[in-house]
Amino acid sequence: MVQDEVVGIDATHSHLWCQVKHGKPEMKVDDENRLRHLNWPEGKTSLYLGDICDALLRCFGAHEPPILTSPPGFDQQTWKMVTNDSLLRIEITSRSYWGFGLFDSSFLNELVIEGPLENRARLIFDLAATLGRNPWEPTFGLMWKRATGTNSNGHREAWEGLIQYAREEMNEEAQKYKDKLTTQTKRLDEFEEMDYENWQRGDAEKALEEASGHIDIALAALHDKNAAGFERALARAEASMIEADPTTEITRTIFQEADDLLLDDSLELEDEDLQEHILVHEELPDEVDRITPDEVATKTSDVSADDLLGDIKDESDESIPFIDLTDSEE
Repeated sequence: MVQDEVVGIDATHSHLWCQVKHGKPEMKVDDENRLRHLNWPEGKTSLYLGDICDALLRCFGAHEPPILTSPPGFDQQTWKMVTNDSLLRIEITSRSYWGFGLFDSSFLNELVIEGPLENRARLIFDLAATLGRNPWEPTFGLMWKRATGTNSNGHREAWEGLIQYAREEMNEEAQKYKDKLTTQTKRLDEFEEMDYENWQRGDAEKALEEASGHIDIALAALHDKNAAGFERALARAEASMIEADPTTEITRTIFQEADDLLLDDSLELEDEDLQEHILVHEELPDEVDRITPDEVATKTSDVSADDLLGDIKDESDESIPFIDLTDSEE
């Protein structure tokens, strides 16, 4: 791969550039060159992560702390790091391309992403949605082209190609839910003839109607580039369809079952269990000899330590026999 080549949709990797707008947050680098939070107790140096890399690591999900392959020196915003999970590997380079690095916007981030295309496209989709701006649009166009070797149109096509690929993948996923919903609606007559226990057609139709609404919400979230909202809406749609399907043996949610347990009608109790039982205990006698604290002090005032240890002392003296060792020494 040519170093200054912009690559969007590709079978193995993507190579993109991003315009940094803000240098913060500040982070630490530990003794093993791993990126840590600023509050990390041990750190040999610090760096400025920048808004692009900060958003990228948040979108990346669960992963080990990134490793700095080129830690920052005098300029804390110039560095190179690598992070990866089970599917993707990302190499991120931060460097200035104009203004001698005196401003936050003087820096760019170069991304080399390796892994499955659908995962790369989804990561770029989430990154662009999180930033709320086009990360390929530079602050200084002439220097940007010189630093990256590609004009603005080339960068835009690479980014938008990945974003569009991810959008189509998610739209196809939503269409699968729609097809499943249509199939399940057509089977309602079949389910009713089978006379499944604890299954009511009216409840199933209501659940499928809710599933249809959740799918519409997912498509609206996709239009707004809200990937998290898209996934949550599809998850709710799937739960509603499972509830409407008697073959899954899940016709009621755990919350509905919990409500049933709180109803008196759901508790089967015998009349004998509801009878009132009175436990009778023996009463204390009216006259009880009680000793007040003052009387306790009076009764124990004549007791000394020798009296308490006397028996122990006598016992210990009698238990140890006297042995004369003078004869044995001679």
